[in-house]
Amino acid sequence: MTYLNLPKNWSTLALSDPELATDVVDLFVNEGERRRGVFTALICDEQDRYLAAIGIDLSGHFNDLQPSDCAVALKPVLGALQEYPRRSLLLALGRPGPPEWPEVDTEWAKAATHICQAANISLLGFYIATPTQVHPLTLPVPAQPI
Repeated sequence: MTYLNLPKNWSTLALSDPELATDVVDLFVNEGERRRGVFTALICDEQDRYLAAIGIDLSGHFNDLQPSDCAVALKPVLGALQEYPRRSLLLALGRPGPPEWPEVDTEWAKAATHICQAANISLLGFYIATPTQVHPLTLPVPAQPI
């Protein structure tokens, strides 16, 4: 699938659908950004429909990134979302390298899950966008309070 497969009304559809979300990530994280490194947050409404996108440039820093940098990147986004209850996020890590890079991808997805949970923001999905493909990661199940 690619952004070329998006229906004309894609922005009225819920991005909780993984196939649709994959194509939307493909649209918003272009190949140049994938080669340089970018962290993209797609902000959605209470029905999980697209509202806005924010791209955080990671070029020049990508080889030194740690999962803790996910919190730094998300801080301004989460701060803005606190003003608007019932918003959700779809996150994408655009990066160079192989399609599968568990040491980076899994740790960033875990960090994003915990950060969104702590901020009480619904995380619709975490996607990896490499120069050759876009794919979702399985999110870790957050621990439930006892």
